[in-house]
Amino acid sequence: MHDSTPETCGQADPDRHRRTMNRADFSTLQVAALTLLLMVGAGNLRGQELPSGVTREGAIEGTVVDGTTGLPVVGAVVRIRELGRFDFSHGEGRFGFEGVRVGEYTLTVERIGYAATQEPVEVRAGEITRVTLTLTSSAISLSGLVVTGVGRARGLEETYRPTAVLAGDELDRRLSWTLAGTLAHQPGISMKSFGSAPAQPVIRGMGGDRVLVLEDGQRTGDLSTTGADHAVGIDPISAQRVEVVRGPAGLLYGSNALGGVINVIREEVPRTLPDDPHGVVSLQGESVNRGGSAAGHLLFPLTSHLAGRVEGSFRSGGDVRTPLGELGGTDSRGMNAAAGLSWIPGWGFMGASLRLYKLDHGLPGEFNGQVIPGAHPSGASAETLRTAARIQFGYLTGVGPLEAIEGEGSFIHYRHDEIERTLESGEKVIGTSFDQITATLGATARHEHAPRFRLQEGAAGVFGLYRDLITGGAFPGTRDSREVNLAAFVYEELALGWLRVQLGARYDWIRVEPMDRRPINRGDGAVPVNDRTFQDVSGSAAGLVELHPGLVAGASVARAFRSPSVRELYSDGPHLADFSYDIGNPELEREVGLGTDLFLRWNHPQVNFEASLFRNAISNFIHYRPTGSVDPRFFRFPLFTAQGEDAVFLGADGRVQWEASPGFVIDGTLSYVRAEYSDREEPLPSIPPLNGGLRARLERGGWFVTAGYDGTAKQHRVPRSIPNPVQGEPDIVPESPTDGYTLFHLGAGIRWTQGDRVHSVTLNAENVLNTEWRDHLSRARAVAPEPGRNLQLLYRISF
Repeated sequence: MHDSTPETCGQADPDRHRRTMNRADFSTLQVAALTLLLMVGAGNLRGQELPSGVTREGAIEGTVVDGTTGLPVVGAVVRIRELGRFDFSHGEGRFGFEGVRVGEYTLTVERIGYAATQEPVEVRAGEITRVTLTLTSSAISLSGLVVTGVGRARGLEETYRPTAVLAGDELDRRLSWTLAGTLAHQPGISMKSFGSAPAQPVIRGMGGDRVLVLEDGQRTGDLSTTGADHAVGIDPISAQRVEVVRGPAGLLYGSNALGGVINVIREEVPRTLPDDPHGVVSLQGESVNRGGSAAGHLLFPLTSHLAGRVEGSFRSGGDVRTPLGELGGTDSRGMNAAAGLSWIPGWGFMGASLRLYKLDHGLPGEFNGQVIPGAHPSGASAETLRTAARIQFGYLTGVGPLEAIEGEGSFIHYRHDEIERTLESGEKVIGTSFDQITATLGATARHEHAPRFRLQEGAAGVFGLYRDLITGGAFPGTRDSREVNLAAFVYEELALGWLRVQLGARYDWIRVEPMDRRPINRGDGAVPVNDRTFQDVSGSAAGLVELHPGLVAGASVARAFRSPSVRELYSDGPHLADFSYDIGNPELEREVGLGTDLFLRWNHPQVNFEASLFRNAISNFIHYRPTGSVDPRFFRFPLFTAQGEDAVFLGADGRVQWEASPGFVIDGTLSYVRAEYSDREEPLPSIPPLNGGLRARLERGGWFVTAGYDGTAKQHRVPRSIPNPVQGEPDIVPESPTDGYTLFHLGAGIRWTQGDRVHSVTLNAENVLNTEWRDHLSRARAVAPEPGRNLQLLYRISF
């Protein structure tokens, strides 16, 4: 349980909680009204057309065929790269786009079982451009486009930093209960968990506020980075694809992304106008928690220039079963609903969406009679609700020297209540509550190719964020605060013969205002609590060299910074997720990181390879260190204070996929990170051990079978123990070593086409030997093992 103690149960401030509830109701109405207004406005704009007899538009029609058999391919996703519009190949492989502005474009096509391909096309006024797209069979899972951290859609081989994309059949095979679980065992990615639902992704040893999780390129507005018992407010079952940029990637998205960026892509604001309704329905079941989920979305045309999208999902699961028994308090129930509407003329799009996401989950307290360190013996639960509205527009066909102008904004209200127990009267005792409003607004302008100056492309943009946090409960620990972030960025790509270079810079101004100005006692005196302002410039330089067709070497250097979080600045209370009493430091300075990457990438229909070496040196790395004293309030918790020390992260990660023979793929990953303080050889806490995996997959026609394993080495590099300030108690062990483990997995699947519908069934058997294992980043590992054998069945139908 987070930021409360047994002594404080039942002492929550009911008036403050009532005010928070009123704000929640009012904010939800504001979000709904704003979204409705934007949708109506988009619909009214629909009548603005060019004068009669004047046209600057054409159309694209084509077919997708198998390069070996020449037969049509149904269910392929065909996308106009520059506009973001897409269509599915229907019966006889047909696809089409109407109302496309004249110009030169690139068509990309992706289909499970084939290598992604692209084809240039030219659209002429009043004409239909016809094209045939030929696909080459490939059992390797590759995404044709990446949009995260690159400013526009581009091929994976063109990205300047190590990047992973999870989509299509690979997403089906890896799909888990949480986003972090879905991404776990991808190169450089681990999972920090506290039960079933509370799970946060860790990239190259960094998690929390140093990893930025996005939803369609915008912040989620949840509080998953503030505690191990908080969950990420995203259901992965409805994702089209997930993109991960490893390493400092804050140029486009903000100053917090020292570790990397994760972007879950759904396109909930429609960017394309389909001829017919398109959708996906998914059903998933798991044995390890006797859980199930269902999800679906539908994209449909309303008028000649108006498109709508609706989405919904539901999941429910019981307690997780381990090889040693059930871990109580790991049940969860979630609901997600969204609706979007866009006006889509030939020049781009403009639209809005509204999303409601609710998640209730347990927090484990004990396992087989042993109390989990820092937890309530009887366990607890958390209830969260996220309401998000967003607007997006894009003028994608150029104006003057600009190739495109895009803008977006969001308004997010997030509530999080941690419930210690329920009284006989039915009243819930709330130990800690959070009520947060986040609003963002941004715009980006991209310029055209300028060969005279050797400029391939470039962009400039602005970004603004406002955050208002209210905390409640008996002893929330963290204080109420407001935060404002204003930023501007620019980047350019240059073609210097055999070398492609990207240069970028970003300026951020951040102001944090605490609502409670009482001084914080740090033991050596009271520290005043005042407003804080942080500002700095982030910069990056990256280069790509094509050594051979498909073989690219790259290097990047990035300077990024992170301002201290509210918890690090103003905490003053117990934090039971860490079994500690945390005291912030209102005088903390910003973190500054200098990250370097060297990588090698090879893209080929039969071989895909990416490996990277990295070093990330961070000055003033902020963390909580033990003081050797007990807390001043209850005299029972070790006292931890926030401070900054220099640290360095070194490591390597990579992945290789090799189609050794037709339809037979070997897929291997490896990740390693070593992190320690710069002035001494003492390891940082919560660093994942050396880990990797190896899988073999055989595909024949519409079916596949797979077998493999994931494993880690022993993690023995942990912080040293410290004397316990409580007399008679044993030394405090901040983190104990964990043994290595190997987990074996099996899987099989089948897919078939029926008319314009594509069906797929995927069966996974995880940890088939029911091995007892303990993940080093699990908060419950000292008492409880991780999940046991799990049979997972997933059915999808795309139409």
